[in-house]
Amino acid sequence: TYYAVGLGACGQTNQPSDFIVALNSAQYNGGQYCFEMITITVGDKSIQAQIMDECPGCPYGGLDLSEGAFQAFASLDQGVLTGSWDF
Repeated sequence: TYYAVGLGACGQTNQPSDFIVALNSAQYNGGQYCFEMITITVGDKSIQAQIMDECPGCPYGGLDLSEGAFQAFASLDQGVLTGSWDF
C-alpha cells in the first residue's frame, strides 16, 4: 500500500516523491532499522527505498510505500502491490 508521508517515526520529514517506506511495527522494533536501505521487488522491477517510518496497520513483512516509490511499480489506483523486499 502507499501512504501520505510527512514527519515519520524516524524523526525526519519526507516528500511524497521520496523513495521511502514505513516498516510494519513487528519488524520496526522501536526504530532499529531507521534509515536502512531496502530493495523492493514487484514482478520484474526492483527499486531501493529507505526505511523512514513505522506502519502500525501493516502485517508482519508488510510495508507502506511513499507515493513516489509506489508509482515506480504501478498507478496509485492499484492501491495494493504484492512483492518482496530485503535489506
